[in-house]
Order: sequence, then structure tokens, then C-alpha cells
Amino acid sequence: MVHLKHGKYNELHRKDCDRSPSIDSMMREVLHMLGNIDFEHEVELDKVERNLTDQELKSSIRKKIEAAHRERREPYVELLAQLRQRQLRLSLHH
Repeated sequence: MVHLKHGKYNELHRKDCDRSPSIDSMMREVLHMLGNIDFEHEVELDKVERNLTDQELKSSIRKKIEAAHRERREPYVELLAQLRQRQLRLSLHH
């Protein structure tokens, strides 16, 4: 299973705080990362479906993959929510 690359999340978060790139471009980058995470998740699930025949084992592995997927996405979903909030605040002040 693929795990969260904390360095990339931290790099995005630092970019957001230090250099203030456009919020739209940050949001696009985070959405792109989420898309990659989701794609990798689907690939992992497909491998389980194709390669395992034991239904009980499949179910157990799928649950682990789902939990890892949620854990991996969570920081990016949170960052996206923060960016949306910032975007909303900026639009109200302009």
C-alpha cells in the first residue's frame, strides 16, 4: 500500500503560508494530488479483485486499503477546506 508522503503535504502547506501563490493554483494542485491518490486506490482495489479468490481475505484486504486511502487523503482534504475558506474570506474583502 502507498502511504502519505508527509513531505509533499508539508511543502504544499508551507507554500500556502510563506509565498502565498494563487489560491486557485494551490487548489488545483491539491485536487490533482487527490485525483492521483484516488486513482492509486482504485488500482490497488482492482489488483485485489483480480488476484485473490478467497472472499474473506479479499474483504479484509479491501478494508485495510480503504482505511489507508482515507488516512492518506485526509490532510489534503483538510488543506483544500482551508484554501476554500481563505478564498471565501478574500472574495468577501474585495
